Amino acid sequence: MREYTAKEMKVLKANPYTFKVTKNKLYFTARFKEAFWNAYQAGMSPRKIIEELGYDLEMFGQKQIDSIVQRIKYQAENGRGFCQGENHERRKNYELPVLENISVESKNLANILNELKYLRQEVDFLKKIIKTLNTIRRKS
Repeated sequence: MREYTAKEMKVLKANPYTFKVTKNKLYFTARFKEAFWNAYQAGMSPRKIIEELGYDLEMFGQKQIDSIVQRIKYQAENGRGFCQGENHERRKNYELPVLENISVESKNLANILNELKYLRQEVDFLKKIIKTLNTIRRKS
């Protein structure tokens, strides 16, 4: 994985379309993604779009450019619009409404909903364990 130098990070941060930059990752603003997608739909090449939006192409490899196109395409087509920075759509909100002034039957329903919330969290945790184990196996 390519790391940005301190000088490159400073240049990237100066661009108004940069949301955040770390030594390993560049996060774009929603405005960048919209402008990129509109130009891409109009037939411009990804390299030309990135250059016109004020970025130096020397800082991007072809694989990174392809990745930018794929992520923006996914966000454009998923129906939720463009997000700024990291995409946390996989993080689910398991908050359940607070039930006040409820009868005994409703309390049973509340217990079932709380158990459902707990089980969903447990399944997500197990998925992460399995993913980690599979990653370790592939590296071995």
